[in-house]
Amino acid sequence: MNKISLQEVLDLQYLEKWRWSPDGRYLAYLLDDGGVADLWCVEPGSGRTTQLSDAEHGVSDFSWHPTGGELLYAQDGNLHRVILDGELFDVDEITRSNRKIQSPTYSPSGEHFGFICEGDLWIHSNISGSTYSLSLPKGNVMPGAFGLQEGLCWSPEGTKVLFRFRDEEKILHVGVASSEGQLLWRTTGLAELSAGVDWLDDRRFLFAVSKQQPTVRTFHIATLPEHVQRVHAEIAACNNIAVPSVVDVQVEDVYRQEAKGTPGALRVSGAWPEPAGERILFLTEDDGWAHLYLYDPSDKGELEQLTFGECEDFGHMGDTPCWAPGGHYVCYSSNRTGSGRRQLWLLDVDERTNYQLTELPGTSVQPQWSPNCEGRLAFLHCDEHRSADLWVMDFAPGEVNDDLQLSEGADTLRVLTQTKPETWTDEKDIIPQEVTFEGAEDWKIHGYLFTPPGAGEDEVTYPAVVWVHGGPIRQMREGFHPSRPYALFYAFSQYLAHRGYATLMVNFRGGIGYGREFRNGIYGKMGVDDIKDVVGAGRYLKELPYIDAARVGVWGLSYGGYMTLTALTKYPDEFRMGINLAGIWDFAQWMHWIHAKHGRHMGGFEVYFKGSPEQNPELYRVGSPCTYKDNLKRPLINLHGTADANVDFAQMDRIVKDCVDLGCDYEAYYYPDEAHAFVLRSTWADAFGKIEREFDKYLKG
Repeated sequence: MNKISLQEVLDLQYLEKWRWSPDGRYLAYLLDDGGVADLWCVEPGSGRTTQLSDAEHGVSDFSWHPTGGELLYAQDGNLHRVILDGELFDVDEITRSNRKIQSPTYSPSGEHFGFICEGDLWIHSNISGSTYSLSLPKGNVMPGAFGLQEGLCWSPEGTKVLFRFRDEEKILHVGVASSEGQLLWRTTGLAELSAGVDWLDDRRFLFAVSKQQPTVRTFHIATLPEHVQRVHAEIAACNNIAVPSVVDVQVEDVYRQEAKGTPGALRVSGAWPEPAGERILFLTEDDGWAHLYLYDPSDKGELEQLTFGECEDFGHMGDTPCWAPGGHYVCYSSNRTGSGRRQLWLLDVDERTNYQLTELPGTSVQPQWSPNCEGRLAFLHCDEHRSADLWVMDFAPGEVNDDLQLSEGADTLRVLTQTKPETWTDEKDIIPQEVTFEGAEDWKIHGYLFTPPGAGEDEVTYPAVVWVHGGPIRQMREGFHPSRPYALFYAFSQYLAHRGYATLMVNFRGGIGYGREFRNGIYGKMGVDDIKDVVGAGRYLKELPYIDAARVGVWGLSYGGYMTLTALTKYPDEFRMGINLAGIWDFAQWMHWIHAKHGRHMGGFEVYFKGSPEQNPELYRVGSPCTYKDNLKRPLINLHGTADANVDFAQMDRIVKDCVDLGCDYEAYYYPDEAHAFVLRSTWADAFGKIEREFDKYLKG
């Protein structure tokens, strides 16, 4: 059997975002190749792909001109425009400066485009050639995911733009500006998170406010006055940030979402107005599972549940349902056919019926309808043999019925990209087996087991590792993962299997895929019950006849790194060694750092610790691996990027100091200017080389 090479693992490419052109002719997408994302486009009809940019550091975002055939994008911090003409294209550099530009977004008419530059909102008029700047003296405008992944959200008529900003207290707010860059309205006086959602029409928009870190979220509809333009002279004379609003805005409560059952943060939540702005689709867990609900502002009634069952009707964190252009249908991803799979489903909103659209192995997520066709969808798909690629599907919505089955070989289903190296052929793939075992409180815990080729066929016993994902709001799957870090670790686990290592990827409590109570199973028990699930994974491996019980290690990224550190300190005899990538050693230290750096809205773990470190020091003590450092006796390997914006690098410093003081066997590898989940191919080449070397040293040596 041919082995997967490390170079093939490193050569995987990753789709970051994509959008249809307004005329439905093209799909533009960002493709990450070794840590640098470039802009590409593909014609679904012909399958022809074209690389449009050649970035040094990367393209961060893009926006289609409403007429189609023209794209605005931010490359290496500057704005570029590309005009498509069949197989030809022409690129212009619009700005040239050292200031970082983000989130270019055309207005619906194309008369304006907006962008963010170092905390200021800029709007350019393509008619007059004028450029306006909205500077918030005590705040910074931030990119936000509005609607179909746009960084800024224009009203349907293009007269106003909805944006998100952070004030001097690092509290998130929502603001509305005119197309001349003048502030019309903003949230104010709020000691909690505000988040923009989307416009319902040119005067009304939906936004949400979260309270109590965040166990309560209230959705509101704000209505601007009919004649907003009349106040422009007033606006020019005022301090934009000092006033809550210069227009009379009516704010109406729509829906109050509360954490039910076992307490936990409202991470599974969302609202999406239909294209005509009449009805709103909600995602909530009121019945214990993530399902879709409908709200009609015209009758101001209760939310009506549209999907049911012990399943979650979203694919992964960041995945959203998508309205068809006419508002009659919604396409969404669900694991109702299996906890580790995701299929696309069609919801007929008017008939209140649901139909399965795809019957593919693995994961199908993030559907987007073609703007001019209710029978065409693009989506992301990955499985046991394919890393995440862009697919397109054609079907007739009016003819959908319970017998509809679309398979890979059907003419209606086509693959548009190739993110897996061509040399990585199917016969090299190691197909994982889904397994279950008993975790804390007798809960059933799922995982995916990779075994070396031929394992169990002879008397040979193999070393093994438990891989622990981050989040913990994540889930490993039966195939490649749609998210970049976990697709990479899925690939590396296959690489390790070819080198004689078994890997069990464990879906411990706290993750998605198994309902609200499972996700909130870490409430008041962080570092207590979740680590029992991880230890249970190790014990499951040790009971397998082809595994050497004395040579089982543990490793993970982020929360998985935290679980690794917790395992080696709380259960020092369970694992032979551990590898920690950017894990938390002291949760109280991390909580103070994350609030100072990003604001209190980033303190979601406070819910599970039942408050701040000052309010509940005992839970932080029990939940921090450093508390049990004296138990550390197994080799501990650590890797961390110095530019990590998720976990402070000081955690690595604390680990090293404690290991030195205790005389522990450790290694610490740091990567200058690298992010939380390393970005560059060269970094991963070095890191994976070291990880394999450490595994060989302690699990094979």
